[in-house]
Amino acid sequence: MTMQIYPYHPLKSLAGNLWQVAGTLANGLPRNMTVYRLPDGRLLLYSVVAMHAPDLEALERLGRPAIMVMPHDRHQMDAPFYKRRYPELRVLAPDPRHARKVPIDGDLSELGALGINAYVLPGTTYHEVVLELPIEGGTPAMALCTTELLGNLSGLPGLMGLLLRLFGPPGGGLGVARVVKWREVSDRKRVRAWLRSLADRSELRMVLVGHGSPLIEGARDSLRRAAGHV
Repeated sequence: MTMQIYPYHPLKSLAGNLWQVAGTLANGLPRNMTVYRLPDGRLLLYSVVAMHAPDLEALERLGRPAIMVMPHDRHQMDAPFYKRRYPELRVLAPDPRHARKVPIDGDLSELGALGINAYVLPGTTYHEVVLELPIEGGTPAMALCTTELLGNLSGLPGLMGLLLRLFGPPGGGLGVARVVKWREVSDRKRVRAWLRSLADRSELRMVLVGHGSPLIEGARDSLRRAAGHV
């Protein structure tokens, strides 16, 4: 494979059936890939990050990559890399007719049969796919998986840190960046209602974002706070 591979960290376990790969683009912006093991042992990939062979082999030891979700109109740079590596990978997106960098095999409705609630984020313009992922544990628990609307970035050095302070979420931490709100939010009331409805759900344990660290502690309170700044 000749596609450029940007810096990244190895797979990190977040739950018994959930992992993330944290990487960095050339401009210094952090980005994440989420890996979820389905009940039948196959893997779902979301917001993919290209990796070197040893880390792809580590991924394969978790299960067979079977589904790739196109999570956002702009988060598809490394999708061709994974489709070449895994030709049988089934690619899902909200609207199969919408042009993507790889052919689309089906829509999000297929994920319902696998126990995943998948939908397009309401009140936004870039077809962001949200996944509500059941995670292993003694009681019903769910991880919210998002791409662009929510970020959790802080403490970045240099120019990227300055831009984050100017255009990132008000007050820092988990939230909707100012630039995302200006560019992608078309209906603030719907976005606020969505955030508050999730904050009321007792099974919510963590929030995964496309840019920044996963939020493991205080997820529901952080969503309420984020809703207040939309």
